Amino acid sequence: MQESHQPRKVTAISAIGYGMGDLYGGGQGALVATYLALFWNRFCGMDIGLTQSVIGMSAILSAFAALGFGVLCDNLYRFRIGRRFGRRRLVLAFVAPAVLVGCLLWIPGLPTFLYCLVYVVWVMLAQLFGTSYSTLPGEMTADFSERTTLSTVRLFLSTASGTLIPLLGGIVLSAVGEDHPGGYMGFAFAVTSMFALAVFICWRSTWEMSPRQAGFGIYEDSDGDSATIAAGPIIRPARHVTQVWLHRMSVMLREYASTLRIAEFRRHLTVYVMVMVSMDIFGQLFLFFAIYDWGVTAAFASMLLTCAVISLPLMPVFGWAIIRIGPRRLYAINFAGCLIGVAWMFASWMLSGTMSRAAWTAFTIIGAVWFFSFKSLCGYLPWQVFPYIADVDQIVTKRYRSATFLGAQTFVRQLCSGLLSIGTGLVLAATGFDSRLDTQPASARIGIGAILLGWFAIAMTIGWVESQRMSLSKETDNMLLMEIHRLQHGGAKTDVKPEIRNTVELLTGLDYNDCWWD
Repeated sequence: MQESHQPRKVTAISAIGYGMGDLYGGGQGALVATYLALFWNRFCGMDIGLTQSVIGMSAILSAFAALGFGVLCDNLYRFRIGRRFGRRRLVLAFVAPAVLVGCLLWIPGLPTFLYCLVYVVWVMLAQLFGTSYSTLPGEMTADFSERTTLSTVRLFLSTASGTLIPLLGGIVLSAVGEDHPGGYMGFAFAVTSMFALAVFICWRSTWEMSPRQAGFGIYEDSDGDSATIAAGPIIRPARHVTQVWLHRMSVMLREYASTLRIAEFRRHLTVYVMVMVSMDIFGQLFLFFAIYDWGVTAAFASMLLTCAVISLPLMPVFGWAIIRIGPRRLYAINFAGCLIGVAWMFASWMLSGTMSRAAWTAFTIIGAVWFFSFKSLCGYLPWQVFPYIADVDQIVTKRYRSATFLGAQTFVRQLCSGLLSIGTGLVLAATGFDSRLDTQPASARIGIGAILLGWFAIAMTIGWVESQRMSLSKETDNMLLMEIHRLQHGGAKTDVKPEIRNTVELLTGLDYNDCWWD
């Protein structure tokens, strides 16, 4: 891989090219969560218990894969192929054509084990992509405004993808019908091909650090050949590759475990997991809830999901609010709005069949707009808080470990999501849910509603309580950065101001004397 001597500027075109990657990153989850369980149940002969078990076990495998992929991706420059094609962009080049394997998920009549195998591969590809893709802003530029541009474009395109997929899916199903697989198949094939193209554009539009910039110097690669890459630290791996990787694994696990020492990260992690897992379960069950509890079509349910488009013009408002009133107050507003939205959906359930159809439809659409406005804020807030977590850790360890915290966060989220998906399938199977029936028994309908609405309400309540213990804000982060700057330039720990000392101890959960390790 050739090394550029002049830093490249992030332009509007390169930012859009980078953001195209999250058409896949954000869209693949929307496609699978909205339609796959329904498709498998209706046309592939898989019951709800098996479907949810496959989804859950794949998420658990993805959780552990997230730890290994991080190590692999960080160390690809140790190998000749990585030095030639890049350590991040090599992964993008591999994922772009590989995602087409997902088309097999949407072909009826295949063996069940093949659906399971392909879905595991699909989830692993998404995890592998995310591991490299999320690191690219830091690789492409060190400029704060340019990184902000990349993240903003990425978030906008990800939300647009997650919104448009249900909208277009609803249009297709309305046109061709929901009782045969052709509509689902054609739509899924087209969207999967779009994912492959989006990742390819992202690969062509991005760049990364050179081996020298990434800290790789003279070393012996896995083939036994010596390689020299400019000036840099000398890396001397052990003679046996197995010993090297076992050592790296032990170091990696200690690094991940150390993230839980930071109090603000523990609070953030609780909120993040509650929010994201509840959104996973909502995505998997909403179509079932709409079809069997509300008695509407899958096309109408898809249309309701597109109410999330309201979040696109609201994003500047979200950004303004998080600066003006801070994350803690905005979390409170967010969770209160979500709980009202859950109550509104419950009311729609209870009123279905008792109101005139036109009045009920208007009532439900208004409730959906309200609910999805706050649900979108649920997905926005944790990612705005997350970048500050590494600042809290830096005042303790002297290192900026954002990738380590990302890996730990992803691991816990995927593990919890997988376990809850398996539990959901077991509960629905126990309540008598049968995908072969046009209508479900009352016990199954109650089971779907209880899990969807009940879990969401519980998760929002826990998130609300825990978020009110968080202290990160623009002001407290500025205090951290000023103190880090002072210590980096030789300031004595004994000279710390009392208010900064209290802020550091509140955020880290540690005594100030235990911070800024020697």
